[in-house]
Amino acid sequence: MKNKFTVLIGVVSMFTIVTGHAQVSPTVPVVSAPANSKIDGTPYLDEKFADGEITLGDKIRKVPVRYNIFQDLMEYKQNGQPLVLDPTPAIGKVRFGDNTFVVQKFEFKGKTKFGFLTLLDSGKVMLFSKKGVIYLEGRKGGALDGTDLPARYSKIPDVFYYKIGDGDLHEIESIKSMIASFPEKQEELTLYAKKEKVSHKKEKTLVQFVQYYNSL
Repeated sequence: MKNKFTVLIGVVSMFTIVTGHAQVSPTVPVVSAPANSKIDGTPYLDEKFADGEITLGDKIRKVPVRYNIFQDLMEYKQNGQPLVLDPTPAIGKVRFGDNTFVVQKFEFKGKTKFGFLTLLDSGKVMLFSKKGVIYLEGRKGGALDGTDLPARYSKIPDVFYYKIGDGDLHEIESIKSMIASFPEKQEELTLYAKKEKVSHKKEKTLVQFVQYYNSL
């Protein structure tokens, strides 16, 4: 993404559809790099706003939405005004396109924080993924041909989490440890995981695995 890139930041303590005491703050445009610089990549899941739904309590508001992965914020428009939604427990879910995001407390770099996670499946076991983007500074003469390497946003592999019922959220470090934490069907699940070559790093096989368990 070239020039003029601005990062939208701000905090929305609550959504206006919840109570009369709710406060909505407009986003504050902050230039993330000099105007004449170039930044490759994008901090967004998709830079375009998509028709979406934000659920808070028993209220649903239909608004254009996009997800800023880098800052872990939902950006939306209300009456043409750009606003942001911080990941707080008050948010039920945010849906747009094929994506459903929920707010969960998870561990990040040794600290526990709330963040937007993609809900991949739900039932006895709920499966989530956490998307990530990193920012890499540009480097003079950093390219293979000796030219300058521009700054860039780069997507990193998703991290997968699960929770059993109303239990705690756990990062999936291996299929073996995941199965061991389940209250039942360990032998059956082990056979299924081996047969289907389930990987804790591949979304498709993880979704199929959790769907299988939830169907038992």
